[in-house]
Parts: sequence; C-alpha cells; structure tokens
Amino acid sequence: MAWLDNRSFTAGLKDSVSFGLAFIFLYIPIGALGAGQGLGLFEVMATSLLVFSTPLQFMLIQGYEAGLALLPMILALNSRFILMSSALSFYLKRVSNQKIILSNILIVPSVFSACMSRFKGHEDDYFLYFLGVGLPIYLVSAFSTLIGYYAGSGMTSPLFYEVIKIVLPLQFTALAAKHWPDYFDVGAYWIGLILAPVFLYLFREYTMLITPFLIGISMALLDKFGTSK
Repeated sequence: MAWLDNRSFTAGLKDSVSFGLAFIFLYIPIGALGAGQGLGLFEVMATSLLVFSTPLQFMLIQGYEAGLALLPMILALNSRFILMSSALSFYLKRVSNQKIILSNILIVPSVFSACMSRFKGHEDDYFLYFLGVGLPIYLVSAFSTLIGYYAGSGMTSPLFYEVIKIVLPLQFTALAAKHWPDYFDVGAYWIGLILAPVFLYLFREYTMLITPFLIGISMALLDKFGTSK
C-alpha cells in the first residue's frame, strides 16, 4: 500500500499506538456490557462502527430502553464533534468532500488532540496523518468490542469499571503530553483535573456535557484576549 511509504501516514501510525492501547480497555467492557444487557451482536457492534464515542456508547447501551428520550443527550454529546471538525477543517480544506464524509467517523478527542498538536508544526499531508492516527484506533475499538461481546457479561464486574477509571486518566495524560511544551494547551487539562470535584458537585450527571464546553470556551477567550494585546 502506497500509504505505508508516506511519512505523514507512518507518523500517524506511530502516534496512534499509545491511544490504541487505551481503547482496548475501554471497548472490551462496551462489548461485554452489551452482551450483559441482552443486546444482539449487530446492535452492540453498530455503536462502535457507527457511533464511535465511548461515553455515548455506554449511555446508549445502558439506557437503550429509553428510546427517543435519549435524543437530547445524544445531540448534546455530539455537539462537541462540530467544534473539533471546525478546528480540523482549516488543515483539511483541500481534501475532497467525499473523503471527508467517509472518514469523519474517525474524529474523536484522541485523534483530534494528536492531529492538532502535530499540525501546529508543518506536516506534508495532513489528511494521511489524520488517517494514520484514526484508522488503527477505530479498528482496535471495533475488534475490542467484538472480543468483549463474546467474552460475555461476566466481564462487566466492578473490576472492569475500576480499570476504566485508571485507563481514562492515563489516556488524558497521553493527550496532554502530545501538547507539550505548549503550556497553554496543557493547562486546560490541569484546569479540568483540579476543578473536576467542583463541576461534579455543580452539574452532577451533566458534568460530561457541560465541563468540556466551559473549559474550551474559557481557554479560547483567554487565548483570544492574550494574543490581541
């Protein structure tokens, strides 16, 4: 494959390794949880192949009986992808709409963070780097979901939820490391970590929806006012 000879694509593959390992521990429980809820293989795999959003997938599988009542929550969670797509569009503006449509499932926080930290410098082919990061993570997530489903509901023990609690901070540490030494971007992660107890107290079950937007908007405003001086 010609992509494997492309420097940008291979750089993306290398950067996907740390994120892909974390997704194994995130998506095996998703498959197991779906099996435990009595969902079919197609239904569970569809969440990874067509949704590909860890918190949203857990919510859909756990609350699938709620039906259309989940729609407001789904729209709120998916609104963050509009912001990420907008930021990436500057670098992918020369890519055809067909390629963008076919690959937009790969736009998740991990891929977005890797791309933005890399794109601040010069990259020969932004789109191939994006594919190099996103494709392995997407495939690993789908395969891990399949493994989790066939492993069965026995894997939905409290131990797996404790593993997720460990893996998620490690993943976000890797995301922050990608932005080093950009102190401003790394600071956003520290703000989220320090203020997490406050946000949980104020927003409770809506913390995952509200917190990213509050931090993102605050950092964007600080950056704007800081550069305008």
